[in-house]
Amino acid sequence: MLTVEKKKGRGRPRAFNVDSALDRAVEIFWKKGYEGADLDTLTNAMEINRPSLYAAYGDKRALFFKAVERYYQNFAMLRLPNETDGKRFDPSFFTEAIVHLFYDHERPRGCLIACVLADEANAHEDARAILKELIEREERRIEKWASTFLSGDSATVNARFCANLLIATLHSVAIKASAGIPRHQISADLDATMSILMGILKT
Repeated sequence: MLTVEKKKGRGRPRAFNVDSALDRAVEIFWKKGYEGADLDTLTNAMEINRPSLYAAYGDKRALFFKAVERYYQNFAMLRLPNETDGKRFDPSFFTEAIVHLFYDHERPRGCLIACVLADEANAHEDARAILKELIEREERRIEKWASTFLSGDSATVNARFCANLLIATLHSVAIKASAGIPRHQISADLDATMSILMGILKT
């Protein structure tokens, strides 16, 4: 989506891509946190002026929450096996999928949601509400997926357990990645945890 940035003086207004500029804001918040991302840093990275930022995204708080949603859609959704993967996947499928979220791109380690948004949620109700909604959204998505592999009286309980296990694992790995724990160590720990998950899904 393109929008037009007003310029003082003569010359044509400059158009900028709202989504691309938001992607750059994501990286700033991800790297510096909410408090560390001042408006000068944000506008310089986004290559827009302050009036354009306010017009396109709202204030800094609104921009942050838009960046969080953008991050969730682009980076935080765990890849789940689909119909083409079949049911013949093993623990390494999830180990690779989780490691990919935090180690396989040239971006800051850790997680904008589990680290930055969670930090804001400690003191601010608006951030707390968004964090809760995102966690519940991802839990529902994983639970719905897990339920396709389960049957019997305990299927609902087990699907919920699988979702909770994966969400807790994601948050744990996000913090460890942010702390600089090596990828190979994370992978070894994940293999053991994901073996538990596979045991439930195959019952």
